[in-house]
Amino acid sequence: MSEDTSVWRTLAGPWRSRAGLVALVLIAGQALWRGILLDRGYFTQDDFLMLRLGAEPLSVGLLTQDYSGHFFPGGFLFAWAHAQHAPLDWGVVVVETLVMQAIAAALLWLVLSRMLPGSWARVPLLVVGLACPLALWPTQWWAVSIQFLPISICLLLATWALVVHLQDGSRWALPVVVGATVAGLLFQERAALFPLVLGVVACAWSPVTGPRAVLEALRARLLTLWVPLAALLVAYVVLHRAVAPIETTSAGSAGGGAELVGNFVVRNAVPGFVGGPWNPGVAGDSLLVPPTYAVVLAWLVVVVAVAATLRRSRAAGWGWLLLLGYALVDVALLFGGRTAMGPVFGLIPRYAADMVPVLPIALALVVRAVLAAPAPGASRFRVPGAVVACGLALAYLVSSAITTASVASYSYNTADRRYVETLRAELRAQPDVVLYDGPTPDGIMIGWFGDDARVSTMVGIAPESPVFDIPSHAMRMVDTEGRLRPFDLLAPVGAEPTDDEDCGYPVTEAGVTVPLEDTITGDRMVARIGYYTSAQGTLAVSTGDERQVVPLRNDLNLVDLVLDGTIDSLDLTLDQSDAQDEPGTVCVVSVQVGFPTVRE
Repeated sequence: MSEDTSVWRTLAGPWRSRAGLVALVLIAGQALWRGILLDRGYFTQDDFLMLRLGAEPLSVGLLTQDYSGHFFPGGFLFAWAHAQHAPLDWGVVVVETLVMQAIAAALLWLVLSRMLPGSWARVPLLVVGLACPLALWPTQWWAVSIQFLPISICLLLATWALVVHLQDGSRWALPVVVGATVAGLLFQERAALFPLVLGVVACAWSPVTGPRAVLEALRARLLTLWVPLAALLVAYVVLHRAVAPIETTSAGSAGGGAELVGNFVVRNAVPGFVGGPWNPGVAGDSLLVPPTYAVVLAWLVVVVAVAATLRRSRAAGWGWLLLLGYALVDVALLFGGRTAMGPVFGLIPRYAADMVPVLPIALALVVRAVLAAPAPGASRFRVPGAVVACGLALAYLVSSAITTASVASYSYNTADRRYVETLRAELRAQPDVVLYDGPTPDGIMIGWFGDDARVSTMVGIAPESPVFDIPSHAMRMVDTEGRLRPFDLLAPVGAEPTDDEDCGYPVTEAGVTVPLEDTITGDRMVARIGYYTSAQGTLAVSTGDERQVVPLRNDLNLVDLVLDGTIDSLDLTLDQSDAQDEPGTVCVVSVQVGFPTVRE
């Protein structure tokens, strides 16, 4: 048999059974379910900033930039592709997310079919991977999904290839493991935990038991895997520290760190593992506060499952060890440099979501050990395995559906969609308008973004091609609802009075300085200049090293210019270099410099 035929059978075989048909139905159901949720969602927060950054030409610098201590070239490749070819097109996001989810789901079924060949136990474990509520936000939030889903795909691919090698000794499998790890590191730092998952799987596959299995997993035929992975991780850490160093912070006390870990593992991850926490309180759209009964019930389920499986087979401990070890290392890596965020951040589900693809792998190790153990005494009323598996799958689906229905509306980003779509409609209705690049509502881009939380960050790449901050006779501000509004100047400083009551400050090609009544300092102020003229050409306005040019209009006009710094005067000059008329004059009759505010 050729190797190509062997690979094809490896990929196709798991689907050729009744359980495989059920798996296809479940994967299609997940696509429909997630598709409905995604269709109601929209871009938010980091999405807008990453899209703005992605609008730059494709380069190594774009892909490898430091993003708040993160290094993920793969994510910025997605951002570049969206910004260049599908700007602010949420429909493309829906399709891309569903495709990646389907790939991850298919790989999960291949992994489970390798670990539990022919067993109906694969079905509820597949449901856990498909429906776990922890994965809601990472699939609804685009900037997170382009990390979470590729990482899930890479981990499942690496695990599948390792199990294929352990079972069949296929020569191509170990290079696939290494390649999948490399790909994962391009999307998120937590791909550095792949060796932990792979190592525990290798130990669980060892023919020996107990701690000796660790040494057996390092036997010579797997050194060709562990050595490249070790070298890869060392190189990655060095590169990451050079490109995107994380400034470590402190939780403030050992108690604060312990509370954070407790929130993450006890109140966040474990309730999510069992499909809860059902009806949590929601704070800030993404922080879930589980009710006490949900935490207690979830832990009862886990404790009973651990005790029952370990009593049946001590080898089941590898699966539980994987889950516990991954959770503890994950929380250490996640919050090690960011503990100043506070213990409450351990209650954000998306931070625990990268354990979702690990969960069915760990449970598969547990089930594999239990199935391999000697069967207990025969029962007269033995329920078929298919019935038990489908019953468990249905129970988990119901549990997850209750939780998802309770919190899904907080992931739709309705305000973001309404703001952007309203603004884009306004731009289509007023295509010649110039926008003052003001701040965005805090609920759409939080204040943590600082100067990046601006209208241009949100819609600068929109197909309507908005223009910002250039001198304009029709400059508008964007209000909190996304509508274009005229604006007034708050606490303006005007020009000093002039004796010329007819022309104010006459501006010619020789230029004139217009002094202000007082000095004003600030960022993104607006100078509003009133003038009239019959001259053709442009008016140059200079403040310090900044120079802006205003195309002149006949008769009486107002023009707005955005200024920064400390200003006590404006230098104005008429430029008629392209005009055929006699030298003219611009009469500047009013000047005000102040801070813009939407007109009531």
